[in-house]
Amino acid sequence: MKPVASHRALSHYWRNLWLYAIAGVLYWAVTYIPLYGFKPNAHAALAVFAVAAFLWISNALPLAITGIVVLLLLPLSGAISSQATYAYFGNDAIFFVLGAFILASPVMRSGLSTRIALLLITRCGQTPMGLLLSLFCLPAFLAFFISEHAVAAMMYPIVLEIITATKSKVGSRFAFAAFLAMGWGAIIGGTMTLLGGARAPLALGMLQSISHMNISFAGWTYYVYPMVLAMLAVAFLTVMLVAWGCKVNLNTAQEHLKRYQKELGGWSRRELLTLAVLGITVIMWLTIGGRIGLEAVAFIGVLLAFLTGITRWSEIEHDVQWGIFVMYGSAIALGAALRDTGAAHVIVERILSLGITSPITVFIILVGLSFILTEAMSNAAAVAVLMPIGLSLAPQFGIDPRAITLIIATAAGLTFLLPISTPAMAVITSVDYVSPARALRWGLVPKIIGAVLIILIAWWYWPWAGLTLF
Repeated sequence: MKPVASHRALSHYWRNLWLYAIAGVLYWAVTYIPLYGFKPNAHAALAVFAVAAFLWISNALPLAITGIVVLLLLPLSGAISSQATYAYFGNDAIFFVLGAFILASPVMRSGLSTRIALLLITRCGQTPMGLLLSLFCLPAFLAFFISEHAVAAMMYPIVLEIITATKSKVGSRFAFAAFLAMGWGAIIGGTMTLLGGARAPLALGMLQSISHMNISFAGWTYYVYPMVLAMLAVAFLTVMLVAWGCKVNLNTAQEHLKRYQKELGGWSRRELLTLAVLGITVIMWLTIGGRIGLEAVAFIGVLLAFLTGITRWSEIEHDVQWGIFVMYGSAIALGAALRDTGAAHVIVERILSLGITSPITVFIILVGLSFILTEAMSNAAAVAVLMPIGLSLAPQFGIDPRAITLIIATAAGLTFLLPISTPAMAVITSVDYVSPARALRWGLVPKIIGAVLIILIAWWYWPWAGLTLF
């Protein structure tokens, strides 16, 4: 190992040791310092929540390992029993996400997603702004159906090929804008449906577990689409400002993309069958998903994928991020523990004692916390931290729990500043063409405007759409 790499590894090791020590002290402090109003099991649940939130925020452990810590501490601390803890792994949302992740594998493996990308880019990219628009809209559209990090990973080599073909140099405004377009498009598009990322199914699972309410597949999109469209417009206008006035020769890039497209050849049987299976599954989600369950439809889609031969288990094993399900189950169990032990109720009483009486104030605070926390940790972790508190506040202030779920999940999905927040940001800030500091500065534009837009749209549109906020 090189000396520099060895030094970094050692520094990382000691940093994590300090974080583990802080987590241990935090658990001890919350467990043993007297807190008025908390019963012993509620006290224990609060201690586990504090440790989990700290580990999620500090990123000291992978999400799945933090999930295992939660699953260990909940019964060990006496918060809830082992049987109750592990029973939450039967939540519908976990199996829906499992099915969606499995279906995403053949979409990428078959080359379907790459073909769609090249078709759009070669037809719409006749001008620099047209090319940027296609690089923005395509990831947004793909993220409606597969997770945003998978979209970013699939689009990354295509964008890199385009930038290389245009002979853009490091520091090029066009190259910087192209990667921003790709990353931001995937991030915003991932909030449109329940398929675009982990946070929405997780939030829905916690809503079902804690408040015993549900939102249909079509209903989710119906409530959030004005926010998504508004954010897409704001983000692309920002991309245009980044690239305004830049000159780039697209002739070489177009020739390169056409050669790439020619190498793909005609549509393969696997691509056509994948498109059919995905289409059938989406139609079932929209039509009968509410009756038989979104997870049941996802499993029907998975069975169709195997029966038609468009995927193999060896590919699924490699492509699916299995650790995320441990994190999901632990987050849902933790939220239920805070509810069942009464810890969440006491937290709400403490917030009420601060003199906050307006539901809109609580709503704005939750949006602000979602926007901030999602930049400091993964968006799924931000949802796991905020949902138990938000759902506990909902009945106290007369807020519809579904509105709390939608606003937290949507706000937590809009991450434009730091690579730690989402893999899509990590992908675009990993290239030489994108300076993380520069990406952060430009990301503040959609971030700030987005916070205001989300509140305004929820205030005016949701009551009209049949979702009463207060």
